[in-house]
Amino acid sequence: MNLENVTVEMRPRSEWEATDFGARMIRRDAAAIYTVWFAVTLPLLGVAMAVVFFTPYAAYALLLYWWFEPVADGAILRIISRRLFGEDANVRATLRAVPVLAWKNRLFLFTPYRLHFARSVAMPVTQLEGLSGAARRARSKVLNLKIFNYGVGITAAYEHLVLALYFGIILIGYALIPDAYVDTLGNTWMDLFWLDSSRVATAAGLLVFYAAQTALQPWFVGAGFGLYINCRTQLEAWDIEVAFRRMVQRRAGTVAAAVVMAMFVAPAVVLPGTAHAQETDAVEAEQPAEDDPGFAGFWSDEDVRPAIESVMASDALDTMETVEEWQRIRKDEPEKETPDRDTSVLEAALESLFDLVSLMVEFGLWIMVGVLLLIVFLTRNRWLPYVGFETSTRPAARRIYLAGGELTADQLPDDIIAEVLNAWRAGSKREALSLLYRGSVFAAVTEHGVRLPRSATEGACIRAVAAQTDTARSGFFRRIVHVWVRCAYGDQEPSDDAVLPLCSEWPQHFGQVR
Repeated sequence: MNLENVTVEMRPRSEWEATDFGARMIRRDAAAIYTVWFAVTLPLLGVAMAVVFFTPYAAYALLLYWWFEPVADGAILRIISRRLFGEDANVRATLRAVPVLAWKNRLFLFTPYRLHFARSVAMPVTQLEGLSGAARRARSKVLNLKIFNYGVGITAAYEHLVLALYFGIILIGYALIPDAYVDTLGNTWMDLFWLDSSRVATAAGLLVFYAAQTALQPWFVGAGFGLYINCRTQLEAWDIEVAFRRMVQRRAGTVAAAVVMAMFVAPAVVLPGTAHAQETDAVEAEQPAEDDPGFAGFWSDEDVRPAIESVMASDALDTMETVEEWQRIRKDEPEKETPDRDTSVLEAALESLFDLVSLMVEFGLWIMVGVLLLIVFLTRNRWLPYVGFETSTRPAARRIYLAGGELTADQLPDDIIAEVLNAWRAGSKREALSLLYRGSVFAAVTEHGVRLPRSATEGACIRAVAAQTDTARSGFFRRIVHVWVRCAYGDQEPSDDAVLPLCSEWPQHFGQVR
């Protein structure tokens, strides 16, 4: 690393300005970076596609590609770091170095560190500084004190942008379909990404994700590198070192120009010499010249290194303090006069009022969140089936209120038809038809979602079943009610030919058992 050859202005920047600084470095060498990106990621995409079409693990292809994608991040990091210090962005050399870079970054390829929340600022410590183990953890701890939160922010913004671009590509494809084909081709296009689980749908989703990541991933790496470089500039005073080096270079150039000028001006001001003087010059020329002392008073790297190491070993560098100071944007404007006592009292009263209002709003929001959570919990049986959880459609203690009294599950046997037939053959025809009627009402309500009014009569039950079920089921239920009404209120016992067919047809309309 040679700070004399940096190609950018080294100065402390704010963290978000540093992310923009990293993005500008990506834009400067975008051609070389995207060449390396496609050269590294297209083989990975090909492997993922092979997993989709030639293995039974197609569902894991996207995860496989995403997990090993940091191989390309290492190559991008190599290009922008070398360009920062004045070296060429050699694409071929970078591609040859991809295996070595992947091994350096194995921590982010084969371990849970792949899920590091601030991976874009953690990779430079491993790849560029070559640290591992305790040294890497100590170095990362120092850097994380300043930039970890910003690195997490970059990762969160990047992931949200990738998702937005992913869904945006899908919706743009749907929007480009002509209106005449929306109901056919449009529905097929949307189902391909939302409902279809075939290999073609998996491959299409992988391609869309690759397109979204291609548009954003290099910029994500550059933003993290900008944060890393800015943090090192602040901690190690790179800007001061660069300034000192340039001062030394300017001073050396001034002295060199003065020496050259003296060499040309001196012969002009010296009087013409005699032959004796020439002999003297010749004698002096024959004498060996003394060694060039160089620019005495200037420091070499070897002279400065002990002092730098001493300063870096000082405990004073372990403490850090950030001081923020508000300054007027327009310094030429006169300062406002100090408010009098009445104004101060008014401001204090307004401040107290605002604090009270803010407290009320905060409590109101928390109450609203609690109410929403309670509503979600109470309506769980309605929305849980949409997310893949099965819920019971029939409560264990469901109660139905008929005109003759309350009907519950405990009053009915497990096999209703078997009990009806036993009671009918035993001569208890009224009890058999009552059980058949009550079982049919209970099944219509619990199994088919029929809603009955409170204290419903037989006629109200017929109307509710007819309005809320299909024709076959409502017609069958009407036959059961007519048989029961004739027996219960008309004292007319039906024949076996009227009841036994109802028992045999009952399972296909209301189920085999309760």
